[in-house]
Amino acid sequence: MHVKSTPVARGGVFTALSVVSILLGSVFSFSTLFFLVIAACFSAFAYFFSDLKFGLAALLASAILGFILSPQKGIIFTYMGIAVYLILAQVIEKHFYNKSLKAYWGLKCLVFNALFWGLFLIAVGIAGFTGIFSARAIAYFNSLSVKGVFVLGLIAIVELCFVVIDRIFFMVRNRLEPVLMHAGE
Repeated sequence: MHVKSTPVARGGVFTALSVVSILLGSVFSFSTLFFLVIAACFSAFAYFFSDLKFGLAALLASAILGFILSPQKGIIFTYMGIAVYLILAQVIEKHFYNKSLKAYWGLKCLVFNALFWGLFLIAVGIAGFTGIFSARAIAYFNSLSVKGVFVLGLIAIVELCFVVIDRIFFMVRNRLEPVLMHAGE
């Protein structure tokens, strides 16, 4: 089997940048989400600028290395959720963007929320990791008598993050496309 070296090299570079971003998110706790979004973008770039095989390999390699090297193990769930969303958002774009914008945005919103809330509940409830929230913040939430307002606020923040992450990723990807697609030629 013959494999071109350009997609492999791109996948390796994007994997290294993802791991570095995950580690920076562990070190600078005040901007963990920012660095995790950057790491997820690098993994999604590996998919777009190579192919699905290298994109998934970069995602898995980054997640494994990030889990091994990061002192905050729980943030890997957030990273993986955002990275998988960005890869699936590109697949949705490929199939639905020119056909139906309602289906396009509806599917993207559904996928983002399913991944975010699913991985959040797995990380906190089952695995016992705190993820991007500190143990102190989760303990404070559990001590509240009225949790509904907090939950509604968290839902609003998650939806805002969905729109911001999606738009920034696609804007940056579209700007990088002409540069990186012709870099190996």
